[in-house]
Amino acid sequence: MNHKLHVFRHEGQLFTSINASSPPAAIPPIPRPWNPALESDSSSDNIKDVLTTQWAYETRPWFPLIPTNPVFDGAVFGCLNHSFYSLPIESTADGRYILRGDVRQQWETLEHKLLWCQGRLATNMHFPWYGQCPRAPRDYGYLRSHVDATLAKKVALRSRDAFLGISALCTYFIMTRRYRPHREATWTSLLTNDARCPIPSTWVTKLSRTFVGDVTDVVPRTGMIINGAYGLSWDTDVLMFEHFHVPIWVYWPPNVVPHKTWNRYFPSAEDIAAATHTNWGGSQDGPWGIQLDDNLWGVQSNSDPCGARSDGDPGGFHWSNDDPWGSQSNEQTPASVVQTQPDLSCFPLPHRHSGQKHAEDWEAFFARHAMQNKKREEKETPSQKQAHLSRERSVENHRIPGKSSTIQVFEWQPQDEYNGFMLRTHITKAGVQDIWGDYNKFTRIFDSFSNQWDLCLALNPASMPDGDDREDDDDIMPPLPKTAPLDVPPPAPSSFLNDIYTYFGSNVSLSSRHKDIEGLAPILHYYFGYRPTAPSSAPLYASMQLNEWIKKTNWDHLRKLLGDSAAETGSIAEPQRQSITILIAYLVNLKESDLGTIPPDVWDLGPDPSLQITHAHIRISYANLSQRRYYIIEPRQSPNLLVWTLAIPNPITAVMCLRRNWGSDVNQIALALLKRGIAFRTLQRMACAPNFRRPLTELRTHTLGHQPSSFQATYADYVVYEQLRHEFMNRPRARAAFLHGGLVWRLALHSLGFHHLPSILEGISTEAVPFGDLLVGNGSTYYNDGLPDEEIDFMWSPGGPRPNAWDASGLNVGFWSARCEDWFQRRLDNIREGVSQHAAFMYQ
Repeated sequence: MNHKLHVFRHEGQLFTSINASSPPAAIPPIPRPWNPALESDSSSDNIKDVLTTQWAYETRPWFPLIPTNPVFDGAVFGCLNHSFYSLPIESTADGRYILRGDVRQQWETLEHKLLWCQGRLATNMHFPWYGQCPRAPRDYGYLRSHVDATLAKKVALRSRDAFLGISALCTYFIMTRRYRPHREATWTSLLTNDARCPIPSTWVTKLSRTFVGDVTDVVPRTGMIINGAYGLSWDTDVLMFEHFHVPIWVYWPPNVVPHKTWNRYFPSAEDIAAATHTNWGGSQDGPWGIQLDDNLWGVQSNSDPCGARSDGDPGGFHWSNDDPWGSQSNEQTPASVVQTQPDLSCFPLPHRHSGQKHAEDWEAFFARHAMQNKKREEKETPSQKQAHLSRERSVENHRIPGKSSTIQVFEWQPQDEYNGFMLRTHITKAGVQDIWGDYNKFTRIFDSFSNQWDLCLALNPASMPDGDDREDDDDIMPPLPKTAPLDVPPPAPSSFLNDIYTYFGSNVSLSSRHKDIEGLAPILHYYFGYRPTAPSSAPLYASMQLNEWIKKTNWDHLRKLLGDSAAETGSIAEPQRQSITILIAYLVNLKESDLGTIPPDVWDLGPDPSLQITHAHIRISYANLSQRRYYIIEPRQSPNLLVWTLAIPNPITAVMCLRRNWGSDVNQIALALLKRGIAFRTLQRMACAPNFRRPLTELRTHTLGHQPSSFQATYADYVVYEQLRHEFMNRPRARAAFLHGGLVWRLALHSLGFHHLPSILEGISTEAVPFGDLLVGNGSTYYNDGLPDEEIDFMWSPGGPRPNAWDASGLNVGFWSARCEDWFQRRLDNIREGVSQHAAFMYQ
């Protein structure tokens, strides 16, 4: 097989790769070679040091398999889904701080199960006897208390990263078994058929779909750099890594003659002459880490002087490189769309000599300096270029500037009295020592032209600070034994099922559902106020009417009424079925004024509810915008660093969010709603007059044209519709389809898939301001992406139900239920077979 060899030069060093078309983001220092006498190398045993591309180390063949963008979700890894701000920390009796007990227990259980899987997967596998297994997460301190909450969070996040290490070793064994099949079993059957602890096949299936078991190129991994002078020991594993698309780079020192095994990686003279030169990590971005844009208005900040963002950005809106209205024109802007001048009195005055302009937020500041530095670079002399590159190299390790250093340090500090607007503040040399550790390589930016550091948490608010190691290293990270034991006691088989039940609900069949459809029990509790401990013989007020309804009600019919699939076989016991039936009988038959008669031990949303009005992590208020009430979700303690505000139109959904323990990260709460097909809005505050819109006639809408009422769509019509819908879903404003909820959400999901959901939460699109939804209230204007009626009709597909039919049907329960999914899958099957579903829908 012929492979195209990619050749790169970096500071005089030569690198090649067959399966990577670009170099790694950064190259660590060249390590000392393997010492056969000591049987050791210079590899790090700290997970913090191996989350990016590393050199190849004989003792750690799992290094290259660390996932670069791990997704902590699903039944297996969902408990790890926390940011620095959302991590729950509690205080101890002696005044110290520790990860909250329930999360700590979940992590400890997951660690036990992964270590057990690691040991089972290693059975009869070749692993160097001098090899080093990754440190267990508990070694990093999440089970211990710490002197303050910040340190407890830092230690917990580093412990969470350690799960990537043991996961990578599991992946190494899985890859090896798949590349060199063993006779005794596949890796999945090895886990499910283990005599000591047979793991449920459902859990193993879920594991196979995570970054542990998914060895396709869908999961990008860090890869490794091999020193061509000492790479012979890697010849076998490299073939395996290439097969599974793990990136491999080979470094060629001068005058090295390659072994024949490595000839295909060795560049010819022509390859070397045509080698790509790179500044490794700086070829695309400016010195401020921001993509440079030739458009002078590439980063246009919102001029609303009283924006709602608590990170200081008053709601910046980013235009594309094209004209904001989608076409270039030399005509004068109509007076009706001219924005009013901002009231700068609502912004704090910048500090002297800070370089920040009045009302200039951090994004606009960095963008302006990036463009200035680009112009400087074009005009600088060779000596000036050498000087600024030398300054860049001197700070690559992000060492704290010393007292004799000439580097200036500025910190972006939020001003509470100005809605958190951030001011660039000069820090004295003595003060730098106190704050440097509160930031990391993602929240520090060095400008080599002005010789200045900027420290700004808004650059990456979810990242973990570097410093503040106020406990001894030996206390945080005890010494690693020579080899970590692979044999651990078997976990309880029920712990694997608990993961499934916790994530999906105890009454769920996983065969026909996507992973975020919940079972009947959690639906009843979170949406309808059912108490799981309700007695089965609760007293019935107005008992004659209720008893008649209960006698006529079939259990499967009741499940359909609640959105569950009658075809599913659940595990709800008969006594609990009785209490559920009693609650639904009350809700269906009683007038609203009589709901207070429902016993509180059955329903916790009555006049004397057990539901707490306050929530530990979020607060919910309401706002009347454009004659409609919305429920606003905000974090209770940590600042909201999003450019948009989460607004929910349905009060039932707002109550459901209060009942959940989704943490304080509004982005994660919105993502949870998005995965469940629940409608919400991402409102971005803009300083625009109510008439700052463009007529919809200028917007290219997608429709299927007009057909007579007797029209019957064929399969060919549906194929054309699928193509048109795919074209539409690639438009910027199509994110509104995901926010719409219900069937529109499901059709959008059918086009783009679950992996597209996080991008929906990046903010409103470039088409939102001229053509989206405009909401007005409390003297402010808000924009959100919206779809005109023509495009909503278009999304419903030919021969499908109309929007008003869906709204009035029993399928519309406010979230995407199991019954909805069953109907949707049947409809797809029937369309493929040429059977119309429109008539069948009307009887749902």
